[in-house]
Amino acid sequence: MSGKDYSYGIPDHPIKYVQVDPRSIKFDPRAQRNLNKSRAQTIAEKLVPTALGTPILSQRADGQYAVDGMHRVYACQLILSGQVTVPEKVREAIQTIACEVHFNLSTANEASLFIIKNKESSKVGPNDEFRIGVLAGHPLFQDTNTVLEKHQLKVGSSTANSVRGIKGILSIVMEHGPEILDLSLTIAEDAWGRSPDTWHSVTIGGIATVMSKHPELKPKELAQKLKRQGDPTAFKAKIQTIATNNNTRADGTKGRLKAAHLAVASAWNANRRTNRIPVPNIFE
Repeated sequence: MSGKDYSYGIPDHPIKYVQVDPRSIKFDPRAQRNLNKSRAQTIAEKLVPTALGTPILSQRADGQYAVDGMHRVYACQLILSGQVTVPEKVREAIQTIACEVHFNLSTANEASLFIIKNKESSKVGPNDEFRIGVLAGHPLFQDTNTVLEKHQLKVGSSTANSVRGIKGILSIVMEHGPEILDLSLTIAEDAWGRSPDTWHSVTIGGIATVMSKHPELKPKELAQKLKRQGDPTAFKAKIQTIATNNNTRADGTKGRLKAAHLAVASAWNANRRTNRIPVPNIFE
């Protein structure tokens, strides 16, 4: 288990609840998800003022910026600018809207606040959460990003230079620490080179579990053992087959990670009489 504190936090600061003209509210996409204008237009067309909720704003020197509720605010702006036609009573009701305004926050604090407000509701996609977490200066995201940059990897697409399943990659850092992620990525690349499936988070998670439990193993030797199992796509398929017990049962993320642990451990043990490592019973 990683000994580093990866919890979220922002400093104590003043908060006020005030009525705000939505047309005055600004946006900074660095500190939250990207604005989806078509989604905002759909919200505007069906807007119920009494169900608008309370957008969260940050008071900066040059104005108030949306931290949470950006699409609702933009929907109000579309209505008030005449770009979306609604009943007059709706237009009148949103001349000002109730907002929660936070003061004395840095941009990084705003990003942390956005993640805290949205994390439990799962409204934030994992790629957006990662991008915003890096901006927030949160150590989990920073440590992970440092390792990914070292390996010249990005997040968010299926290419030879992008990781797949950033939530799984973050889980590796939380569970085992950034050093194990670094080592696991190195082993995967030594085994299979750079391809989209080389960086699949479940495969990397299996390597990380084995290396965390058995730090005495030689990384180069494990890479050679994995290479003999076939290409990374075939190895990923093998993990899936193990996790589903040859497609006879459903699997989940935890099941796939256990299967990846088993697959990597079995690869190490293959044709070996000594220095074998335990293979987990994943269906216990």
